[in-house]
Amino acid sequence: MLAVLILPFSITSCVYGGQVCEAVLPRSLETKHGKVGDHIVLTTVLLTGLAESPITRLDASIVEVQPSAKGSRSILKIHVNKAMRSDGHEPTVEARVVAIISQSVIKEWWNMPGVIADRFPHIPEDDRREPGEVKLSESRPHTSPLDSISDVPVLHRAVCLGKDNKGCTNLLDARGIYGFKDATLQPMDAGLPTESVLISKKNMSFPAGTVLVLDVKSIPKPQPLR
Repeated sequence: MLAVLILPFSITSCVYGGQVCEAVLPRSLETKHGKVGDHIVLTTVLLTGLAESPITRLDASIVEVQPSAKGSRSILKIHVNKAMRSDGHEPTVEARVVAIISQSVIKEWWNMPGVIADRFPHIPEDDRREPGEVKLSESRPHTSPLDSISDVPVLHRAVCLGKDNKGCTNLLDARGIYGFKDATLQPMDAGLPTESVLISKKNMSFPAGTVLVLDVKSIPKPQPLR
């Protein structure tokens, strides 16, 4: 009987239909100790529409694992095979790991929104008016598109490989493997849209705290034949 290992993840919310999400490994994942059939439970909040309950879990499993041996590479294949909404329904999705990132190359910083402008600039013409004239600003409240901009600081998370933090990539835009030598993440195969394939000349080990980026797509329900 194959052992089943449940690995819970924490993951940021995202919008459904071809968006990327971030997940964090709570414990190490290794080719030496992984087994075919081990499950990886991804906790998430995937927003699918105002009338639908959100997807709260993605269930992945290890479909192939091969430790490194003399003359052979280590291989790890992960397949995302199920999603679940908060109401218990299980929609069909395609989800694939598109990036694996070491915490050591992730940089974070806060800053205020980048738009700085006077929302109510003084106009000299407002000081002149005809007898009995009422200005628009006096008859109804002034509104501006800038009114919807939040003053709350924004958290930026990026992958920075250089010590000077130059050439950084937004974390959710990252693709491939960062901070782990020798390991590679194979490009998406049209025939295996939800299978993520990791290959290395040595045994792979991803410690707790390793960040994963996943691409999640919805699959339309097949229409009945008429």
